[in-house]
Amino acid sequence: MSASGNPDIRMIYIASALMELTSEQLNAGNVLREYIGLKGVPTMRVENGDGSSSLAILAAVNDVKLRGGCVMVAGVEKPHEVTSTKLNKFVSFSTNSEYEAFFGVTPAAQAAIMAREYMNKYEYSYEDIAVWPLKMHERGAQNPNAYFRKAVKIKDITESELVADPLRLYDVAPYVDGSAAVILCAEPNKRDAVIQIAGAGMGVGSAYFASKQAYDALESVGPATKQALKESGMELGDVRVVNVHDTYSIIGLLSLEAMGLSQQGMAPRLMRDGAFDGGGKVAVNMDGGLKAMGFPIGASGLYQLISSALQLKGEKPFESLNADTALVHDMVGVDQESIVIALRRGD
Repeated sequence: MSASGNPDIRMIYIASALMELTSEQLNAGNVLREYIGLKGVPTMRVENGDGSSSLAILAAVNDVKLRGGCVMVAGVEKPHEVTSTKLNKFVSFSTNSEYEAFFGVTPAAQAAIMAREYMNKYEYSYEDIAVWPLKMHERGAQNPNAYFRKAVKIKDITESELVADPLRLYDVAPYVDGSAAVILCAEPNKRDAVIQIAGAGMGVGSAYFASKQAYDALESVGPATKQALKESGMELGDVRVVNVHDTYSIIGLLSLEAMGLSQQGMAPRLMRDGAFDGGGKVAVNMDGGLKAMGFPIGASGLYQLISSALQLKGEKPFESLNADTALVHDMVGVDQESIVIALRRGD
């Protein structure tokens, strides 16, 4: 609140994917309102799996455009309130529960199928895919806000525990308890650099994994990216910072291709050669992504948005980026839906 100049908040949007399952709490917005002392402010809960908080942001943006003033968007998730066995069961509900989760299908298994298909088609080894966690841990080691702040060696990745062949432990973003909040206002806060939500887009994949058109590509990311760019008036070449929803290494790599930042089948090579490092034309996941930042499920989109805003503002450790535009990609499940938000820094 203080960072935004303590504006009058007239509405709270709260996002969480698993609150009632892990914390046995419904009406979380009402609890938050009382806790932070905003009595009399109405709340709305938004839930759509791990894309919950980005959809809450879109709802808040539309609200501000229509009614003006300032609203708060908060995301909260506490997956560690339950055992890992229960958590994995709850997370599997983000698949088609009746036809997939019932038979033991998990998002990790779906991502593994995509990784294997991609590796076979483009003749990659696992070491080629492992460039993603290698780079993310390098970035995370420089980020004081990261959950994992330690660089790793390729041997650490390739010898880590197998989760779903071919994906290993280091390919999976770790579930973390976490919360984040932003305040969106119709009028800019003159105290600080203005970060504008310049545009947003949504794209749809398939809620049933077996009906995907291809297992070596993402369907929902491209349309969401094009819509966000069109609404913001940007071209892809104008974008300097990108944050993708890398719940799994293969999702991070495929997102770059689906956004148009890489030709299909080329993302691992470009990543290895430093094309998406801080000194390149576009910097990708400079905070370490969800792989290093941690994955607070329904709050993850807010994590990504806030981190991208800090990068545009040049706050530590992002002083050298000198970027004024960003794309933030969030995803529901494994390619069920994607939300892409375009940010622009004002003077």
